[in-house]
Parts: sequence; structure tokens; C-alpha cells
Amino acid sequence: MKIIASGIDLSNAVSRVVKAISNRTTNPVLEGIKLSVVGDELTLLATDTEISIEKTIKVNTFIEGETVVPGKIFSDFIKKLENEEEIEISLEENRVRISYSSSEGYIQTLNVEEFPLINKDIRENSFTIKQKDFKELILKSSFACSLDEARPILKGCLLEIEDDKISSVALDGFRLAICRKKIENATKNFKIIVTSRTLNEIIRILEKDEDLITVVVQKNVLMVEVEGTVLISRLLEGEYIDYKNIIKDEFVSVVRVNKNQLLSAIDRASIIANDKNKIVKFDIKENYMTVVAESDVGKMSENVVINLEGKDLSIAFNSKFITDCVKAIDDEFINLHFNSRINPCVIKPIGWDDYLYLILPLRINA
Repeated sequence: MKIIASGIDLSNAVSRVVKAISNRTTNPVLEGIKLSVVGDELTLLATDTEISIEKTIKVNTFIEGETVVPGKIFSDFIKKLENEEEIEISLEENRVRISYSSSEGYIQTLNVEEFPLINKDIRENSFTIKQKDFKELILKSSFACSLDEARPILKGCLLEIEDDKISSVALDGFRLAICRKKIENATKNFKIIVTSRTLNEIIRILEKDEDLITVVVQKNVLMVEVEGTVLISRLLEGEYIDYKNIIKDEFVSVVRVNKNQLLSAIDRASIIANDKNKIVKFDIKENYMTVVAESDVGKMSENVVINLEGKDLSIAFNSKFITDCVKAIDDEFINLHFNSRINPCVIKPIGWDDYLYLILPLRINA
């Protein structure tokens, strides 16, 4: 194998695939990046068997071939060479030679025969959506995925494709996030559970908002191909929580408030609320909602102008949970729906159904 590649092209490609290398494995080859040269193309591939990322770039080829290099070392080395116009990479027995300007370096290779085969023949079901809509779909929901290893099914988003819409649902036991977007087409109605890690890696490779992205699914595998990058991931298997039964349609109190004013008040309150749960309390009355925080370092209360329909209420939340949800909303004003101080708060728009957030309150002394 012998090629010459642009420094910036090679650096960008390595940076993209290195995210799929395994950091905790007993198999050293999974810590590597596979380099394959066929014709005038270099394909870089990394996998931890859960997720695989492949990137293909154009190169000047002298000798075709393939090898596996230690991923982290190769990535760090090539990153330092991104400003080089030409980098020559050649395979010499059990090492690669990297030549640039009038300098060179060598990196030991791994056994290419031990690198896993990746199946890209995935075609059973699919849906197509604008890239910008897919980004919003994930960014407005995936933050609510669980980090708890004991509940792996909640470490992903439930994607439900139904007619001309897709819903992304995430919950972690403390909050629920739902975002809906229009899709261009789909093979049929279906649902899958995709890890938040995979979804966030997908949105990193999206570069053209108005272009379409097609997500292809077969059995327990998902595949996306965008601009020379192919991402393949295992899906989570199992039954997702019946989230629809959690959401109520009727409420005792509805608060309309300016989103940025509420966020600013919560941000300030969370500085004082330095306990583990970052407790902030909302004292809701006719024209104002008082955001209150108290801890051993101090106390604060700040009035935020609101419009209230319904009863007065006092309710407390983990400030991070409610801040994450409110930050995901683009509207100038938001609507908070309450039933009591022990029932969840639901945030949803009026007149349309693009998003919904549900946050469990914290129990405090009245």
C-alpha cells in the first residue's frame, strides 16, 4: 500500500472515524483504524462492534492494499499534519511509514485479518428526512436519554415513523422529551430504538441542512450514508416504556411565560441551590412566578412576569432537568401545565404538536 493524500482531507477523515474505536476492549484490533486503498480511494473504518464509522476520500494511489493502525495514535499524529499539502503513507511489513515535507514517522500496524467484517447490505426499511429536521429532532429529545447502565433500553431514543411524521421519544425516569418532524417518505410505519450516542454521531456528519438523509434499517441494524461517510449501528432491542399513558390532557393551572426570562431566573437560582438535586421552587400566583432557591450558602427569590390560567401553586424541580427542556425550545413564550405540586409539569406549545416535555417535581415541605 502506498498513497499520497491531502493533510486536511486525511485529518478530517480520521477525526470522523476515530469516534468509533473501542476504548475498553480485550481485543486490540478494535482500538485500530482500518485503512483500505482501492483505485483512487482510501477508506478508513473504525468499529467497536456496536457502532461503525467509515469515511472514503480521494487519494493518489501507487500501490493498493490494506492495514490496521492504532486509532488514537494515528489520529493524534495525523491531526498534527492537517496543514501539510501532501502526506505519503506506505506499508512496510508490519508498520506504516508516514512522510511529510522532508520528515517521516513510523507506526506499528495491527493484524488486518482480525478486523471485523462490516455488513453494509441493509435495505429492509427506511425513511427520508431533511438534514436540518433530523438535527432538530435529535437535539430536542436525546438530552433526556438515561445514562443508567441498569436500564439500557432508556439509553436510546424511540423513533416512531407513522405516515408522514417521525417522533423521537426519550426519558430517563425524571423527565420525558418528545419531538416530532415531517418526513419526506418511508417504506412503511415502523419503530426503532437508537442509542443517543449513535444519534449524536449521525448529526455530526450532517453538513447540508436542505439536503435529505435516508436512514436504513434491517432487523437490529441501522445505516446512514452522507457525503462519503457511512455509519452503521446496532439498535437497542426490547420493549420501550408506554410513554403515552404518562401524559395527561387536562390541567388545573397553565402558565405562559417568556422563555429567556424564566431561564435567566433559574440560572441564577441554581447558583444558590448548590445541593445535589439543585432544587428550585416556583411559587405561582396571578401575575408573577417567584423562582426561589435556598441552601447553606444563601437564599434568593426572583419574580418573573407570567399569565396564569387556573389555581395558584407551589412546586419544586431539579433546575438542570427543567433548564435542559426549556433551552431546547425555540419559541419566545412557553406554556407550563400543572395539576398539583406532586404531579409532573408538562411543557407544550399551543395549536401544534412539534414538541412536548414532561418533568417530575421534587417533593419538598409545603
